[in-house]
Amino acid sequence: MGQPYSADLRERVLQAYERHEGSPELLARRFQVSRACAYNWVRAARLEGRRGAKPHAGGVPAHLDAAGVSVLRALVRDDNDATLAQYRERLAARTGITLSAAVLCRTLKRLGLARKKRR
Repeated sequence: MGQPYSADLRERVLQAYERHEGSPELLARRFQVSRACAYNWVRAARLEGRRGAKPHAGGVPAHLDAAGVSVLRALVRDDNDATLAQYRERLAARTGITLSAAVLCRTLKRLGLARKKRR
């Protein structure tokens, strides 16, 4: 995912549009932004009065709550050489929450819970 355009660039495009220096399409070429972006900025300023970007929406909510995390910590503490599949089954049995192996692996890494990798 690319970086967002700066607030300064957005403001310059909007000011140029308000001074009637051209259409959003012309200003998009002049300021080297996408045509849709320039149209969206002008529409947001006109309809919503918003000249800045919307705040971040927060992302995807966590799959495990605090109780689920404590159960997972206990599972790793009791048996840290289990496989991800075994952790998934045990976690589902105790909490009723079924996670994919990828989500479980990322959660273990985020929590700093190390597992032995013995086959």
